[in-house]
Amino acid sequence: MAEVDQISELRDILGESIPEGGTERDTLFSDEKLGKWVDRYPTNMDAAAYVGWRVKMAHFSNLVNTSDGASSRALSDLFDHAEKMVAQYRRLAAGPAAGRSRVGKIIRSS
Repeated sequence: MAEVDQISELRDILGESIPEGGTERDTLFSDEKLGKWVDRYPTNMDAAAYVGWRVKMAHFSNLVNTSDGASSRALSDLFDHAEKMVAQYRRLAAGPAAGRSRVGKIIRSS
């Protein structure tokens, strides 16, 4: 079962901190959902963060750029930034040796 401090850490990694005076409903993810990701990867917070960032990226893919008079918002930037975080946490979750070549010596028995 996920601990409160683990859920809080994952919230920080995902940029989903609860605002002062607010509740988890003021964020994209509930404590229950974050707890499930932590429980799925109890020894690898980076893997839980990878899942969270993938979900955020999917959420942001539905947002569009808006222009209203003199103001505009490039909401597609949110998707681009989340995509970079997904790539970052994919590497971190895979571990330090992921994608590296290994060199060994083959010794034939006589």
